[in-house]
Amino acid sequence: MARLPHRYPTKLGCFIKLVFFVVATSDLGLAKSAEVVNAFHPRDYPEKNVACPAVDRSDPDSHTPIHININYVHTTGSKSQDTIIMVHGWPGIWSTWARQITHFERDYDLLIPNLRGFYKSSHPGDVYTSGTYGDFVSDLTCVMDNAGVEQAICMGQVNRLRLCFEAARQRPDRFKAVIGLVVPYFPSVGPYIPTAHLAKMAPKLGYQVFFNTQTEKAVEELNQSVRRTLRAVVRAKDNPPPEEFLTSHTTFWSGYESNEASNDSLPQSSSPHESLCAIQPGPITFMSEEEEDYLVEAMEHQGFDRTLQFYLDTNRQVSHAHASLQGNHTIDTPSLLILPTHDRVAKWRQVLKLVYTEKFMTKLVVHDVEAAHWPQLEKPEEVNRMVREFLVSLKDENDVTTDDAGDAPSGHVGDELVPAVGDK
Repeated sequence: MARLPHRYPTKLGCFIKLVFFVVATSDLGLAKSAEVVNAFHPRDYPEKNVACPAVDRSDPDSHTPIHININYVHTTGSKSQDTIIMVHGWPGIWSTWARQITHFERDYDLLIPNLRGFYKSSHPGDVYTSGTYGDFVSDLTCVMDNAGVEQAICMGQVNRLRLCFEAARQRPDRFKAVIGLVVPYFPSVGPYIPTAHLAKMAPKLGYQVFFNTQTEKAVEELNQSVRRTLRAVVRAKDNPPPEEFLTSHTTFWSGYESNEASNDSLPQSSSPHESLCAIQPGPITFMSEEEEDYLVEAMEHQGFDRTLQFYLDTNRQVSHAHASLQGNHTIDTPSLLILPTHDRVAKWRQVLKLVYTEKFMTKLVVHDVEAAHWPQLEKPEEVNRMVREFLVSLKDENDVTTDDAGDAPSGHVGDELVPAVGDK
């Protein structure tokens, strides 16, 4: 966002800056995307629930086995024997896969869970220790068991794509392929790298440092207006947030507050009239009003209180130690990775090379898409075409393998698996 060249008295300055921002972004932030033609109706899809085993690690001396509720949607209208399990990103719920659901539900059975802590899926309670990737893989297999699904193709987005990678790495007997959007596979080779160190190399990971070091304050900021939070994050390539957004280690709202406003002086109400200087992002351009309202209501159900677990070093360290202990860093599962070319968080093509993703994924196909952080919503037609081509290739490969193998038993590497670190 362009800056005004001079400082003004606070109230007048706030008003002028607000007008300036609206005028400067009016062509970008208010028009709905042309992709939002066939609106998705999330309330038409029945929800299911299952009690899944979990571990409460809030007491470091006693890891308590409990059960949590996992809420999910299951479409079964296809004649296919293949199931795709779709893992949503942050912030989000099952309905952020809307364009893929409507495109693939006739040809594939779909399982779309709400991850623990999101919408109607509960959480063990301690966000700092009960949100490892091993925990999430267990939740996915629990949903699959409840739905009667032996194997699935895991499709994930952003950091939750890491969950699909981990599912394929830990349980190749249950996850036969991976489809991922945005973030490449980071093998857990070598020592654990704290979030603060990563943010030095990629400044727009600053928000993750904030989430990790000031979690309670972050939750408070995010919950002040769930709609404002969602609108600030879920943006398109042609509707970017302010340049400073996501860079601060002390507030989520860097770039959305005026120069006169302190990082700590966020509005105390969700009403946009409470703080004239707090810029109110426009509607989500690639969602219908119904879809956005549904997403807001769903995220308000529990708030952001138990959703930041992916960003906490405590969980990440356990996940890293788990993978290191297992030692099987290579993923031989057929995988598709779709990288956005205009994600402001990082240049993922460069990251792919830096972390040697292709050396640790033996059957990886990589494509680029002209989009920002939410390609499945921003460029659904392109993403769906890439995904469908990959799914067809899986079927072709499976047909060839079946013909060659005859009645020979398939390989099974489940014996490599060990319990998660600290669990028994």
